[in-house]
Amino acid sequence: MDSLKAYLPRLVIFRTELHRNAEISGNEHFTGQMIRDFCNQLDTHHQVVKLSKTGIAFVYNSGHPGKTLMFRAEMDALPIEEEIETPYVSPKKTVSHKCGHDGHMTILCGLACMMHLHPIRHGRVILLFQPAEETGKGAQMILSDPKFKSLQPDYIFALHNIPGRPRHSILVKENIFSMASEGVFVLLKGHAAHAAYPDQGISPLPALIQLIERIPLIPEKANLFQKFVQITITYAKTGKFNFGTAPGNAELALTLRAEDDNDLELLHQEVTRLVAKIAAKYYLEDHCKIFEPFATTNNNPFVVEAIRKVAMREQLPLVELKQPFRWSEDFGVFTRRFPGAMFGLGTGENHCDLHTCYYDFPDEIIETGIRMFHGIIEDLSND
Repeated sequence: MDSLKAYLPRLVIFRTELHRNAEISGNEHFTGQMIRDFCNQLDTHHQVVKLSKTGIAFVYNSGHPGKTLMFRAEMDALPIEEEIETPYVSPKKTVSHKCGHDGHMTILCGLACMMHLHPIRHGRVILLFQPAEETGKGAQMILSDPKFKSLQPDYIFALHNIPGRPRHSILVKENIFSMASEGVFVLLKGHAAHAAYPDQGISPLPALIQLIERIPLIPEKANLFQKFVQITITYAKTGKFNFGTAPGNAELALTLRAEDDNDLELLHQEVTRLVAKIAAKYYLEDHCKIFEPFATTNNNPFVVEAIRKVAMREQLPLVELKQPFRWSEDFGVFTRRFPGAMFGLGTGENHCDLHTCYYDFPDEIIETGIRMFHGIIEDLSND
């Protein structure tokens, strides 16, 4: 691993360039070109496979029989304006890497360096750079590309940086690692009226108030759900800023989360049933639409054990999670199809939270992520 040290300064610079050139989900064109340029500069024999619109896979083939190991990183940034004082701040005011995907991609490019330094002897290693994770669409886009059929992995791995946990710690959990979720947008349609004659309209306001009060209580229904479920109201609006019109429409946005995919479906049914009931009570039309659905990420126990072994050999702090993370990841689309697992990589106990304007990926854990992934290759590919 000492030979990796020479690449680390270059990788840190690469990470900051990815950060500076953040791109939103589905538009990761320049990001993909940067990755191709970096990996192609390494004097390594590999095949490049373009997947979907902006996805890329780098295939390292030993030429000898063996397992196919796939390692996946996300490419997209978030629609968040950042507030960090660094020379590589995103010039796009509403787009920035606030989930650490710039760091995840850099770790995978560091793994490409390891493929150059230590070629595999058996099977294949595939580095998959996946677009549009934040919208929940990217993984399925990759799987739906006919070219993916030639890349079918025996095992698939991913990591995610975890603020609030000791730096360099490895967080593992068998079975459910992160929860299923979906966004629900509710539209209530009534009839606007002059503010002097509100009785001549059909106001959505009483229904909106009742929904805000009652929807968060759905998870508390006794014996309805098998495991943990949660509803968060993220947005509510009615009318416009004026003093002459009583509103006719109202909007409500919710995030539903569940530890079990079936519970998520049941939670959705309960929400839409309540919306329809209250809308009818106040003579309103109701419309519900799903956004950004995510399945649970289900970790294969054998694959998790492979991760554990590497963490212990590398003498990294190993944390056995008791509960899954409440956030969602579309890596679960892959683990439905192939044995796989995601593990957490601690960024520091006082590190800023993901999806906040102050977050920045800590370059100190790049090497740790590379060491973990390469250790897995050594154990599963070169045996």
